[in-house]
Amino acid sequence: MAMDKPPDPPTRAVGKPHSRLTVRVRRDVLLDRAAFRLSSSMVKLPSPAEVERVFEETRTALELFEQRGWIAQPATYHEAPPKPSVIWSSRERSGSIRFASWKWEDGFVVRPEEPGAERFAGYARNRIARAAVLQHRQGDRPWLVCIHGWGMGMPGLDMRTFRAMHLHRDLGLNVAFVTLPMHGKRKPSDAGRMPPIPGADVLDNVHGLAQAAWDVRQLLAHLRSTTSQPIGLMGLSLGGYTTALVGALDHELAGAIAIVPAVDLGALMSENRDRVKHSAGSLPEDFDMLKRAMTPIAPLAMPPRVPADRCFIIAGTLDQFARASTQAMALAEHWGGADVHWFHGGHVGVFWAGGVQGAIDDALRRFDLLH
Repeated sequence: MAMDKPPDPPTRAVGKPHSRLTVRVRRDVLLDRAAFRLSSSMVKLPSPAEVERVFEETRTALELFEQRGWIAQPATYHEAPPKPSVIWSSRERSGSIRFASWKWEDGFVVRPEEPGAERFAGYARNRIARAAVLQHRQGDRPWLVCIHGWGMGMPGLDMRTFRAMHLHRDLGLNVAFVTLPMHGKRKPSDAGRMPPIPGADVLDNVHGLAQAAWDVRQLLAHLRSTTSQPIGLMGLSLGGYTTALVGALDHELAGAIAIVPAVDLGALMSENRDRVKHSAGSLPEDFDMLKRAMTPIAPLAMPPRVPADRCFIIAGTLDQFARASTQAMALAEHWGGADVHWFHGGHVGVFWAGGVQGAIDDALRRFDLLH
């Protein structure tokens, strides 16, 4: 049993440490692979006509993005959102967890000259931003905004994944769990079982992830209007992507934590190139065009606005969803040499790995979020 739980690598690891293939780690890898196959099997694949439409839209969009300077300076693609004018709050519960459910009209609108703008405006359920909130009744407390991963977006699942009651009760934080666009109750009814972004539709990816940054910044603006306490951001997988994107647009964050982050969609597409080519019929020469068109929402293409000592990454040595070599390590370098806590294991089981929660708690303490 002792050999199945090796000590975790030091937080300040240089490069990816050698993986220890213990029984637990092998189990994690098998779990990752099974989850990847299952989620891939439930993704709604595009028809040949849709593939052709995606490529035509992408070519047109790339020309526009280059003309507007959004490829050379992608941060200029993002407009600063206004604070929500009204937030509707209701009391809900998930099992033993009682929380406030916040909803607001986010007002996000794609510029009409962008390809896919009319289609994106038609996702009616997606226009309502949502967050599940745990707020202390006594005293003004620091806030932590948590952003879920792909395929999540339901409050009960998100709160349990992030160990909400530990963050709220044990650490004394106010915590908000924002729902990403096209996820949870924001997912279009005809989208299939899994969220459509990120997916084969490049412009929906661009607009949906731009909306994700918009919604999180709206929530931050609202919270800042109610408190002078520090506010941190923590994202899991696709939530790590959004965390890194917001971290390139917002300079007031007390800290940013990316957990098994997926921050380079182009690399993810390339790593799954054969499967994507088979399902979408794409050609190799089209790949660079697709990746370049997503530059306006690429976190690694924008200078970070959060200092390196206020950034922290949790990474798995055998992550089968978001390979550390092209995702977590690239983000650590982009963030100016941010600290990385390595655990021996995969993507899905990150919160089961020994030492991970302690590393997160230590980071929150360093970011002055724990009093």
